[in-house]
Amino acid sequence: MIFCGEGAAGARKAGARQSAQGAQMRFQEKEKKKRQYMGMDSQAFAQKWKSAFAGEVPREIVEQRIDGRGCYLWHAFSWGNAPCVERGAADAAFDAADKDGAFIAEEYAFHGGGKNIQYFFRKCPLGLKSADLADMAEVFVVGRNFRWTYVVTHETGCGLGPYFAERPKGGKE
Repeated sequence: MIFCGEGAAGARKAGARQSAQGAQMRFQEKEKKKRQYMGMDSQAFAQKWKSAFAGEVPREIVEQRIDGRGCYLWHAFSWGNAPCVERGAADAAFDAADKDGAFIAEEYAFHGGGKNIQYFFRKCPLGLKSADLADMAEVFVVGRNFRWTYVVTHETGCGLGPYFAERPKGGKE
């Protein structure tokens, strides 16, 4: 709003405020896109991932060990409730996996864990190898249509991960 007597200087200030507001809105929209992948947000990702890789785990176990406070999706593997290969075998399976159409979900906010974890998403480079992710934590690489997943955890150095799993043939996406 320009007040009487402000003239050109007031118009420039008003224009600058509108421009700054527009830039902030564009930045927020850009951030929102990072937090979504192909229309999928963190909650939808977690649901699809559990359906694909922990679909046979009893609901009570999911509630306690995956969705509970302080828990992670990869606890499906660390507790031995969902089939996977671990450590070197996981690295080898990931290195050999077809990365065409794969994406990366990287945790950026824990919020107490379980259903509250938030992820950033990005396309997976075709040449990505396990060694490229060795110094990372809470990273999920997911193959096209959730056919496979590779998970690097914050406890990989303690023997919990990395993990690699393939969705059972005929399993839900």
